[in-house]
Amino acid sequence: MKKTVLTMGHPHPENSLSNKLISEFMKRVDNVSVRILADNLKNGEFDVSAEQNALTDADIIVLQFPFYWFSTPSILQKWFEDVLLYGFAYGTGGDKLKGKKLVISMTVGGSKHEYITPEHDHMEVLLQPVRALCEFTQMEAAEDIISYGMTYIPGVSGDKNEVEKQALAHAQELKERLELM
Repeated sequence: MKKTVLTMGHPHPENSLSNKLISEFMKRVDNVSVRILADNLKNGEFDVSAEQNALTDADIIVLQFPFYWFSTPSILQKWFEDVLLYGFAYGTGGDKLKGKKLVISMTVGGSKHEYITPEHDHMEVLLQPVRALCEFTQMEAAEDIISYGMTYIPGVSGDKNEVEKQALAHAQELKERLELM
């Protein structure tokens, strides 16, 4: 398997069931380095050099995140803004991500039919900013891995066992895909 960095963009990983399980599973996979953004944000700042080094050392970049309000979580957006800088990810000399594969690995609380109908694939539209980022930074988009119905709030919503089962299946699919790249 090629060297992979998984960047987990859940703002509160301690409260996450699915993204935490996926990340923990991937930590045990050879050649995969897992970076938990919430753990790497110190005093509101990322260690940009460390984040950029993790990206340049990898052949494959996985963005693991929950879908929040029809977008990426703000911590992942901040990471984009702070780490994918001019001269590194784009612009003059900004070719450090060129040719690397980008995998969107995302969990969605709602059901698939809420986003994809026979008439329209809303998810395709909603993910356009991340796809544009991929193209702008000269990365190559790999097939997305998206799991729906991933909400579990104790006593409020979701079935813990079902979400755990889906999260582990998601992680296994991600591992298998990475092995084929």
